[in-house]
Amino acid sequence: MNSVFLDDIRASRGCDGICCPANSASREGVAPCTPCPNDGGFHRYMGQHATECYGGMNEEEILDLFFEQTHGDEWLDSSYLWEKGSPACQRKGVECHVAGEGQVTKITLPSLGLRGPLVTELGFLSKLRVLDLPNNQLTGFLPSDLRFLPLESIDISGSRVQGVVPPLLCIKEGVNGNGIGPPGVAINLLYACENIICPRGTYSSIGRASLPENEGEDGIQCLPCYDDQATLYMGRDDCTDISIAGLHIRTEDVRRGMMKSIPVVLALAFLAVLSRMKLCRRKSLARTSPRNENIDVDDDGHADDVDDDEDPGPLRLSSLSLQPLTQLWTFAVKENAQVQNDDDWTAGYSESHSVRPGKKLVELPEVKSQLPDVS
Repeated sequence: MNSVFLDDIRASRGCDGICCPANSASREGVAPCTPCPNDGGFHRYMGQHATECYGGMNEEEILDLFFEQTHGDEWLDSSYLWEKGSPACQRKGVECHVAGEGQVTKITLPSLGLRGPLVTELGFLSKLRVLDLPNNQLTGFLPSDLRFLPLESIDISGSRVQGVVPPLLCIKEGVNGNGIGPPGVAINLLYACENIICPRGTYSSIGRASLPENEGEDGIQCLPCYDDQATLYMGRDDCTDISIAGLHIRTEDVRRGMMKSIPVVLALAFLAVLSRMKLCRRKSLARTSPRNENIDVDDDGHADDVDDDEDPGPLRLSSLSLQPLTQLWTFAVKENAQVQNDDDWTAGYSESHSVRPGKKLVELPEVKSQLPDVS
């Protein structure tokens, strides 16, 4: 196999003719392969392209590469600026198992505006246990090489990391408590990619799931979220969806719907104002006496205008209801008094019946009978 591409026919008959083994170097990734036993695991994959064996990158070089790829000169806090080639353990945000020396065990750079990919070379920090990089602008994918590290905690929530969690990292025990939980926890929750970081389309308050510490307690789960950020990126720690009775409504859809409905709302508001003005005018006229000489009436019987400059004041229900009743009562009393003075009464007065005027007696003329006389 691959004998056409190889100068050594015998090599094409072995495994090296298909792919160079791990910890070896080759220009084309196939035979001839040169073993590299002392490269610190840098050539950990099969078929890697390399012209010669070398010791790999030291921790300072790895941090320098990380600083460069994440635009370190633009980090929000200038005190975190790392000088190229400076000792790894003396850089702000970096801790080692021995203060000021030894190997890197912890990197903490939260909310500093890091943007760019997580470099694969971080997987060569062989003693790294904590990688804390929340609320930045990291992009790209989660390196699979992180599975080689003795990680205990990783936090890249609130960034723009895409793709999926590498499967071998999902089953790595100890990372964010993965695989460690009280009795009774389902196996699919005990070892889960969500314990590393919430996948796309989900979110939680910490950007990942968390197993309960004690039996019977509830852990933290990654819940569905359909906003634009959660749809594209992993590790979302917030969601702008609106939840009503378990129904998720995307805020973006609500916003677009509101923009489309603005003309309709304005039109309805305009009509409501016109209706209110018309109603107020009618009620203002109703508060005025029909005998008011200040109201001009046109040929159709409609009131044109009120000449009185006095402000009618705020509209009150009492003024609308009591004033017309008072006028009617006054008018009725006057009319009753006039009837009592001028007319005769035939109906007796009773407390349980209203007084009603009787009719005048009129004497009818005598009419001669038209019937025949049978006497």
